[in-house]
Amino acid sequence: MSINNNNKIANNKQCCILFYKYHPLTDNKEVLETYRHATEVLCTSLNLTGRILIGLSNNGEGINGTLAGSKDDLNAYVNCMLNKDVDMMQKNTTNDDDADCKRRKDAVTAFHNASKEFFAKLNIPQLLLESPNDFKWSSWSGQGEGDDLLGVCPGGKRGDSIDRKSTSSSVKNNESWFPDLHIKIVKEIISSGGAFKDISTQDTSVGYLTPKEWHEEMKSLIEKNKKMEDSAGGDANGDEEVETVLIDVRNHKECQIGNFAPGISIDPHTKTFSQFPKWVKENADLSATDTVAATTTPNPSLLANKRILMYCTGGIRCEKASAYIRQTVPNNKGIYHLKGGIHKYLEEFGGGQDASECKDDQDEKAASNTDECLFVGKNFVFDRRGALDAKGHGVDNQKLSGGNHVNGVIGKCQYCTDTPYDVFRPDIVCCVCREPILACSKCQRELSEKQRQLRGLVPLRDGDNTNDIACRTEYHCEVHFHLKSCYFTSLIGLSKSELEQQLEQLQSYHKELEGTGKKGKQKRRTLRKQIEKIQTYMKQTSSSNELVSSENAMKCRHCGTSECNSDCWGFHGGNKRMENNQDKDVEDTTKSHDNKVELKRQKRRKDRLPSNQRPAKLAKRENDLHELELLQLFNSPSHNRKESTGMRVPPPVVRVLHSGVKGKWVGKTVNWLFNNEFGEKMHGLTQRDRDERLEQLIREGLIRINGVAVESSNVLLRNMDTIEHIVHWHEPPVFVPSKIEVLKHALPKSILPANNNTTTPLVYSINKPSSVPIYPSGPYYANSLLLMVEAQEALTPKTLIPLHRIDRATSGVLLCANMSSVAKVIQGRMSSNNSKEDDGEHPPVRKLYLARVKGRFPASSSEGRATSFASARWHGDILEVDAPIAVDLGSSIKEKESSSSNSTMHRSVRSDGKQSVSRFKLIAYDEAIDQSLVSCAPITGRKVRVCIVLSMHM
Repeated sequence: MSINNNNKIANNKQCCILFYKYHPLTDNKEVLETYRHATEVLCTSLNLTGRILIGLSNNGEGINGTLAGSKDDLNAYVNCMLNKDVDMMQKNTTNDDDADCKRRKDAVTAFHNASKEFFAKLNIPQLLLESPNDFKWSSWSGQGEGDDLLGVCPGGKRGDSIDRKSTSSSVKNNESWFPDLHIKIVKEIISSGGAFKDISTQDTSVGYLTPKEWHEEMKSLIEKNKKMEDSAGGDANGDEEVETVLIDVRNHKECQIGNFAPGISIDPHTKTFSQFPKWVKENADLSATDTVAATTTPNPSLLANKRILMYCTGGIRCEKASAYIRQTVPNNKGIYHLKGGIHKYLEEFGGGQDASECKDDQDEKAASNTDECLFVGKNFVFDRRGALDAKGHGVDNQKLSGGNHVNGVIGKCQYCTDTPYDVFRPDIVCCVCREPILACSKCQRELSEKQRQLRGLVPLRDGDNTNDIACRTEYHCEVHFHLKSCYFTSLIGLSKSELEQQLEQLQSYHKELEGTGKKGKQKRRTLRKQIEKIQTYMKQTSSSNELVSSENAMKCRHCGTSECNSDCWGFHGGNKRMENNQDKDVEDTTKSHDNKVELKRQKRRKDRLPSNQRPAKLAKRENDLHELELLQLFNSPSHNRKESTGMRVPPPVVRVLHSGVKGKWVGKTVNWLFNNEFGEKMHGLTQRDRDERLEQLIREGLIRINGVAVESSNVLLRNMDTIEHIVHWHEPPVFVPSKIEVLKHALPKSILPANNNTTTPLVYSINKPSSVPIYPSGPYYANSLLLMVEAQEALTPKTLIPLHRIDRATSGVLLCANMSSVAKVIQGRMSSNNSKEDDGEHPPVRKLYLARVKGRFPASSSEGRATSFASARWHGDILEVDAPIAVDLGSSIKEKESSSSNSTMHRSVRSDGKQSVSRFKLIAYDEAIDQSLVSCAPITGRKVRVCIVLSMHM
């Protein structure tokens, strides 16, 4: 073969690049769509496949991508993102023709123009990557499992290539590593469930260690650990040296098959990156657990006062994770992470050579990196290759604690626990949560035989597929391993007796989770759905020992077809996924109804009932209406009102107060509940008197759980329990007029939903008296404003929907709607950013308070009083105050101890408080009584913060 032909093949070989950049964009999705579309056009023109996520944020996100294609097409994309001049993209005369060269140049030129226009409108710097080293390259020869993966980094420097192997058997010759091109606008370019929303781009790019610096750190850490082991657990580092911890930020499945310094590196055992912040919080101040392989001091804190090293696949997760730990663990001794991640480290220390490099470059690289690679095992990648390793390199097994690695394989089969195994296959995933599982070939066959026997099928013969359509083997991950005998996706072929046994086990597990509160909510739901599935299947099955036939072969749980080999999901989708997408495009109705995935999607599209129309809410509404009618508590303001004093005093009644057990109550005693949550009912009593009072209530049968009287105050509360307390109800009196002033405002019918034209939309303006609460709450029920107004206006109870808040002690105008659709529209205007200026078409709705305060309020800047944490600015005769308000925990605790009320909070101006901006203006001052009338406009914050700020200036 000629040299030209060799170059042509090399340049046509499929390659892959990983890249990311934290960069401010915009939080306007419609505006960002322009950039997304331009990126999609560029990648499509360059024949690239893969995934690109674009962050919807003006400060904390950016771009994160993985693309696959030919070397020349990827090189064109790299040069484009490096903002290289299009004329510098030289034509490769041995491979490219004029058409290919023109295609790439036209695509790059079009993107450059669209990108410059986009960023110019936003008035922010253009999103560009700084160096070719910001791209991580890899390639594969495409000849089957175990062939070389040749990393190439065109335009890069020494150490920018890697020679690797594939451990995934799902990639076939010339088959794309990604099924399609998917470019999406997301809230986070690396999903954390919103835990990192407060981390800006300025907080990232801190604490980098280059691959060489990281290599030296790993060598030092391994040597120190070996010395510590040789000294029989003694402190080999000395008393003065800061302890270093090594954290693998990746998920557990990634840590299983490869990591730095096995036995030293910490695996947080997360399934998703969103679980990592929780792990950090749990270990920020707690004592170390078995998670740490080696410690130098008895029971140290896991993260506090430590020097922390972190690494991940490509570096993007460490950017946010390291910034988060800096905020969560301020007493750290330094936080550093591997720049470019494992991928970049293996490019430099993996030992591979790029065939396109000249001999001098290869010799220079070989001379500079003579150290062995300290990454052991495989690097998990998120495409159809599955994982990559460093060719011919790995840590010497005898030099690491916790070694026993066979040929660099550190993964273990989950079922036999002894066999070294590190291949994740698309068909070997947990049937409960779909988490990939390591299962060796021997265990795969044994498990398949066992499940075939369970379903009454003939044993496998030599050479038979262990995952045939008649019996798809189902696996269970570490978390769900206890369900291996009772949880199966397909119930086909299982006998009635077997189903009954599974049902019994599932119900037993479900019962154990009843006392876990919110923490076990999702687990209970999973078990409950499987229980209902088995019960439904048993009703539909006519035979007590039904067997599997070719007509009811087990279907793939991902795509719903019986012919699938379970390689249709995620980045394994391949041609099958593309075929499914084409089927949707032509709207093949028959096939879509047979497709299980499509049926699920159609089910999700169904509109969920509004919250006030759900069964539980309707049942509560009926119970409340029945109680109001039974106890005669639904009356106008004049009822039970003394004309001489204006005081309204409803007669006492016997009520049954009930509440569902909250998550934080689960596992607590009745005694704890009445002392900590309902303590105001025993206000003023000593602890001894409280206990005696509670025992008296229990003896008289006035405290019940689920309708049954409680026998002891030490009874534990369980999830979904209902606690009941029978009381003699006395309401505090309120001062109200005989008739509360109400005005009705008709609204145009255009505000109604299209399917509702029977009710006239109205807004009620109510002149709320002071001392009257809006809702029935606390000790108030019949004396609540809504019930009195509804009775006065001859409305059904629970008709009026308040559109905003007014505290009980405040008088003023309360707006209510008679329809939820009307309330949603008006509340949307009220809850929008109050600081937004009037745009004419949609003027903002703001609150204005009139406050009567003691003393003379300042009328100008010369009369104002300075405060240590509040920023006060005068705009003519208007005072604007920016005062951070925080809860004073010390005062709150003291108040709680004295009043037994957990609703009492003391707030004050403190530098660590929440933002609270308010505007004030003196209207009048009465010197005779030394009082001022002040208008108060809260811009951010609530009325209680207005009161605090007023007190600062009086």
